[in-house]
Amino acid sequence: MSQELFSIVLESAFDLSPNVKHFVFHCEKADFTFISGQFITIHFECNGYDKTLRRSYSIACSPQSHRIEFAAGYVKNGAASEMLFGLKPGDRLSISGPAGRLILKEETPKRYLFLSTSTGVTPFRSMLPELAQRFEKYPELSVVLLEGVQYQQDVLYADDFLKFASVHHRFQFHPCYSREKTADSLKAHERIGYVQGQLDALNVNPENDVVYLCGNPGMIDETFAALKEKGFDATNILREKYISSK
Repeated sequence: MSQELFSIVLESAFDLSPNVKHFVFHCEKADFTFISGQFITIHFECNGYDKTLRRSYSIACSPQSHRIEFAAGYVKNGAASEMLFGLKPGDRLSISGPAGRLILKEETPKRYLFLSTSTGVTPFRSMLPELAQRFEKYPELSVVLLEGVQYQQDVLYADDFLKFASVHHRFQFHPCYSREKTADSLKAHERIGYVQGQLDALNVNPENDVVYLCGNPGMIDETFAALKEKGFDATNILREKYISSK
């Protein structure tokens, strides 16, 4: 079955880190709706390719924003990167969607654990308004978000997550740095190492926790295997892999 395509128009774009931009689009489809955690797919033509290219990006804003926002990393000579990073305000793209099952289930556990790498953190930014509502409804609920990047300069949306944590004290945000050599300059909420290396410190428990994994396939596969050894199964682990493509 063919996918319905519709247009979005670039309103603005700005740097999140040395290698990642945040894009804000107006959607020309009046009835477009999505669930926090879902993604859209861009369809575009590119010289040197004999078919339409498709690239998917998790939506980084809440459904109430009436925009489509996402983050994208730059890959030198990558078809999608060159197209996106060359856009100007007013330029149009054709997209389809939304799609994806990395969404908050109706059944709320005692704790959500969100493990991400780089732009894999974007769906969790989209979920913040929904999490605020769930904190009000479920007094025992807590949330821990881990964002894995190489260096401190690579962290995405830190201000948004820290502001949310300052208001909702059952929400914790921990950026994890895989290539920083020293912990001397770390703030209290920051960590050294890979996100999957934090599982023991989190005291994960399949009876209380639901785990969401988004980002690098290697992180997801390693974390999934470790969680299975601790008694987790497909009912309390949700995954969205970001396959690297140019």
